[in-house]
Amino acid sequence: MIMKKEKAGKMMNKKTFEEIILKLQSMQEKSHKLYDLGIDLIDYTEPYERIIDILFKSYFNKDQLGWIDWFLYERKTHKGEILEAFDADKNPICYDIDSLWDTIQEYA
Repeated sequence: MIMKKEKAGKMMNKKTFEEIILKLQSMQEKSHKLYDLGIDLIDYTEPYERIIDILFKSYFNKDQLGWIDWFLYERKTHKGEILEAFDADKNPICYDIDSLWDTIQEYA
């Protein structure tokens, strides 16, 4: 039997994307709270994060992944401050999941 290779760059739907982002944010918040209590789960959670990265790479291009990573891992500082991002016309982007979705659609 010959298996057809799935085309890279297939688009994920918005509902699934939002669910994944919300779950990642929740996992991240719990991990940070536990870390503050002296419990480091990086050895446990990192393999799951790598799996998600691999799956995301099958749906999103490099530019899209850059914005997703920024939203998840860089937008909120260690002090809890929320950083902002802007498009070329100085309009705010990636300030919530909907605007992140809109931004990555522009890079599709």
